[in-house]
Amino acid sequence: MWITTDEAVEMYARFLMARHGHMASKLARDKAGSLQSKGDDGGHKIWNEVADVVDRDTKSRTRQESVTSAS
Repeated sequence: MWITTDEAVEMYARFLMARHGHMASKLARDKAGSLQSKGDDGGHKIWNEVADVVDRDTKSRTRQESVTSAS
């Protein structure tokens, strides 16, 4: 079974969040920047997508926690 690029992005994002917590987005963006400076536009795009998923999930989790604590 092959995974899609979107599935791989989601998996890397979950891994980074589990492993690095609040630093996950920064690490992904740093990796994206490093790849861009080496001329790897595809890698730059993918790692920015990973960071976007981390940011999206972090915001979603923060909203859920604030709703739960307000109840």
